[in-house]
Amino acid sequence: MKVDAASKYRKKIHTKAYYRKKVYKRKHVRAYRRTSRDVGASYHRVTSQYVESVGRCSCSLHTDYAEHRSIFRNHCPFCGRDGVLRYEEGPTCPEGMWVCSNCDADFCLVHGKSHTSRARYLTRY
Repeated sequence: MKVDAASKYRKKIHTKAYYRKKVYKRKHVRAYRRTSRDVGASYHRVTSQYVESVGRCSCSLHTDYAEHRSIFRNHCPFCGRDGVLRYEEGPTCPEGMWVCSNCDADFCLVHGKSHTSRARYLTRY
């Protein structure tokens, strides 16, 4: 009796219902591109006394990812200087952040929390 070795050791293919669902990658990429363009602050204002913004949280304390309004004193807690905060938006923080022009410390727009392991906060105005 001759046994066909190829058919005996052939892998069995198991398919389940959720593997049959088609996912169109192009649709998801378009949705991501649309939201990634619009995550920056919708409003920001810098004066010598205070900084004001309407934007999204970049420090993960707010989980809703909605826009919030906040006003802080224009004072850096790291170097202790007044009037040195400016707004910056880039590929590392698309939501935008407050940056000290003297010591290069960066802070969340909404909470004023620094993006360091030992967090310091901006003072509310």
